[in-house]
Amino acid sequence: MAKRWVATLAAVAAVSLSPALAADLPQKTPAAEAPKASLWTGCYIGIEVSGDMGSSQHVSAETTTAGLPITPKFHDNGGSVGGGIGCNYEFHSWIFGVENDLLWKDARGSSYNQLPFNPVAVGHTNQNWLDTVRGRIGYAWDRPLISYVTAGAAFTGIDVDVCNTVVERCVSESHDRIGWVAGVGLEYAMIAGISVKFEYLHADFASARYFSTPTTILTNVRTRDVGLTEDMFSIGLNWRFTTLP
Repeated sequence: MAKRWVATLAAVAAVSLSPALAADLPQKTPAAEAPKASLWTGCYIGIEVSGDMGSSQHVSAETTTAGLPITPKFHDNGGSVGGGIGCNYEFHSWIFGVENDLLWKDARGSSYNQLPFNPVAVGHTNQNWLDTVRGRIGYAWDRPLISYVTAGAAFTGIDVDVCNTVVERCVSESHDRIGWVAGVGLEYAMIAGISVKFEYLHADFASARYFSTPTTILTNVRTRDVGLTEDMFSIGLNWRFTTLP
């Protein structure tokens, strides 16, 4: 009987003391959850295509007719294809980045002169390439999806042709132009660092002077200021090839 009581008391003491002993033992702490890797921080290269809708007008820059429109406003439409490179940094779901795009363009438009200018002459505005350097700020509403605004400088090559439709002769002059560009976009991260983007950009190249030395093709080719604005709707793919610290 005595042995049985001793065994019972020992068991009770062991049960009673076990929580206290356990509290004194080193405890395993749960491993800290690793931060999620950013879907956006890093540098990338991309390809894109766009449809472009532009507006141009030729305006006289000669003393006697300065400011008079040689042509009405006309469309300068076409498309572009090319690629770009950029880098992003993600901070608390905000995306900060910079991007440089270089596109080959085939955007063309023309209009007959209006009176009092030679009505058998046609003015052409042709855009051959576009280079933009832009910053962008976005927000990751859902980790794979960001919306963003973008703005920066734009560079382009614009040829201006004036053709006389009676003698079928043309004169041409080309200038590289500088302007500004701004827009908005959506980008969705898919797999293996690849994302798809949809973007709208508006570019404005103001006016530049052409044919400062008047040229004659049966009738006088007026010195003119040629303006160009355009709206571009593009779709592209980006591939993130490196991760920033």
